[in-house]
Amino acid sequence: MIKTFVVDNDRLRLTEDLAADGDRVVWADLFNPTKEEEARIESWLGIAIPTREEMEEIEISSRLYVEDGGYFMTAVLPAQTEADDPLMSPVTFALAGNRLITIRYHEPKAFKTFPLRAEKVATGCTSGDTILIGLLEAIVDRLADILERAGREVEAISRDIFQARSTKASKRNRDFQELLKG
Repeated sequence: MIKTFVVDNDRLRLTEDLAADGDRVVWADLFNPTKEEEARIESWLGIAIPTREEMEEIEISSRLYVEDGGYFMTAVLPAQTEADDPLMSPVTFALAGNRLITIRYHEPKAFKTFPLRAEKVATGCTSGDTILIGLLEAIVDRLADILERAGREVEAISRDIFQARSTKASKRNRDFQELLKG
């Protein structure tokens, strides 16, 4: 699926027709793209976008690169973090001219929240690079939320473990002291 966005009144707006709005599109978000959708974007931009296999094979040292005049970055991002089995999968961000292209095969929460906010409020995200910055900011905010929640969970677990031990230990000490007195 391809979601495309244009800028209207300093806000992002989802558009339905890449062919009609192609010159105005500043962000194309490819979610589980088909081969035909990949080819359409490649033809539109004149750059090759990485396949899912290429995204998953990328070495850490090769996650930033320039190719065909486009700037590419691949990051592994979490999704479904509220579930018992969160998903970690690569997302590629490509800047081509004044456009941002995102390629992904899962749905990190920032890809839902950022467009909604940028449609309602003028965020200054009017070109590919500023949209990338706004999207990365939303991703970092989400990662911070995940870390805060994990920290609270670890704290609760450690409190359960160590308070339970100290309660047992103090009862054991009292029992031992009573035994010595008796």
